Amino acid sequence: MSDVQPARVYIVDDDPELCDSVDWLLGSIGIKPTICHSADQFLSAYSGSHPACIVLDVRMPHMSGPRLQEKLQQLAPHVAIIFVSAHGDIRMSVSTIQAGAMDFLEKPYDSQRLLDAVQAGVDAAAERFHTYELRQSIVRKVALLTPREREILALVVEGLPSQNIARMLSMSVKTVDVHRARIKSKTDADSVSTLVRDILRFAVDIAR
Repeated sequence: MSDVQPARVYIVDDDPELCDSVDWLLGSIGIKPTICHSADQFLSAYSGSHPACIVLDVRMPHMSGPRLQEKLQQLAPHVAIIFVSAHGDIRMSVSTIQAGAMDFLEKPYDSQRLLDAVQAGVDAAAERFHTYELRQSIVRKVALLTPREREILALVVEGLPSQNIARMLSMSVKTVDVHRARIKSKTDADSVSTLVRDILRFAVDIAR
């Protein structure tokens, strides 16, 4: 898809030698990563405004890899995370994967496995970001609606026709249709049906 941004790769690890090694390895396949020696340095460098694949160490001073993962679930849930750890265990790998990480590699890592993981992460990050942006666009459009318009839209999402909505809300069918027309206009949707499809597709919560 031409409108999908390519993902940038970040190495977040407090071990300079490991960072240099991964930097060289990724450079061998044409990827120039951004190196951050702490989670705080990464958070200063990344705002969540573009797709990112992160090679992330588990244990770092001040803020651990899993703690950074928690923060990114709020800031940038679309990122692709590949954990690396010299102290990894089954419990840690399972918990990070369950929290959305793509992979968990033991140090010293297998070079080809890391390359494969990063290439998969780059692809996944680009697609996740694209989907995230589409969803955020719907969220912003729904936020333009009045409480009454959102109430009617919620009933439309449930599959109710205008006649049923009118009876439930004690208003005329004409009034319901006027609200539907305003919903379509405010959200710049091709139709209310298209808007409903997108709300269901991206699981957008229209209650507020």
